[in-house]
Amino acid sequence: MPTERGGGDDLPQYRSIADDLRNQILEGRLPAGQTLPKQHQLQRRYGVGRGTIQSAQQMLRDEGLLEEGAPGRAARVANRTTNLQPLAHHITRAFAARHVTLDVWSLTTEQLSKAVQNEVEAIREGRRRAPESITVRVLLPDLVTDHPYPRHVDDPADRRPLLRLRHVIRTYAGALEHSLTLLAERGLVEQVSVAIRGLPTIPGEKRYLINGTEMLTGYYSLERGQMQNNPDGASLDVLELRSDDLFASSLTAEGTSALERARFEQVVRWFESRWDQVARPLPLADEPGSQIRG
Repeated sequence: MPTERGGGDDLPQYRSIADDLRNQILEGRLPAGQTLPKQHQLQRRYGVGRGTIQSAQQMLRDEGLLEEGAPGRAARVANRTTNLQPLAHHITRAFAARHVTLDVWSLTTEQLSKAVQNEVEAIREGRRRAPESITVRVLLPDLVTDHPYPRHVDDPADRRPLLRLRHVIRTYAGALEHSLTLLAERGLVEQVSVAIRGLPTIPGEKRYLINGTEMLTGYYSLERGQMQNNPDGASLDVLELRSDDLFASSLTAEGTSALERARFEQVVRWFESRWDQVARPLPLADEPGSQIRG
């Protein structure tokens, strides 16, 4: 069980606690829908303060393993079936390979960046053996096209939702690139390649091609939501794209059909054609005032 030092010389306490709880969830010892012990009980169990427990739980929320919290309610394991694992679960498995490859088409890299950051930290802290090479290619909406979503419900001409999306794209794509290149700069992974390009469109689905053998697919739906954290303090009603579950298919699974293989190959061709013929390098430096002002 993690202690005040977190079970390692330099391992942050909250990461060690998150590792322990994650293992219990993925192994089924904490099943979907089950409520975790209250924070004060976890504090006593792990011998840490309240803030450490909150950080560990937030890390698991970011990975999709815990439901979003509500005031006065204990954390609850996210209600997912065994074949609808969160992205972090698949990224952890991917990084166990000697050669890691990720081809991604998504609205942003928010979840991917956080999942990869967890693996990078595990490598840096000696909790995971480093791969020999990492190759990542990401396709995202470009930063010049006036994409139709997200948009202000009452004023489609309001550019703040679009500028907010551009800021989020830049922020998490930059974080992803920084996390991975850091492994090469510190000599922890011999070969690291990260390339991020933009397309003049937004995705109807997100796809992850992992290590040439696994494909994850998630479908975006249009939902009404709130855009918060504006400099002027306003809260905007917006129509935005959201996607939750990822559906996995693998070429290495028993009983993989010829149809499934053909589908996988078609998605690979789709990605390669966009990457080579349409996509352009995505500038990651944020422009002054580009977060939401327009």
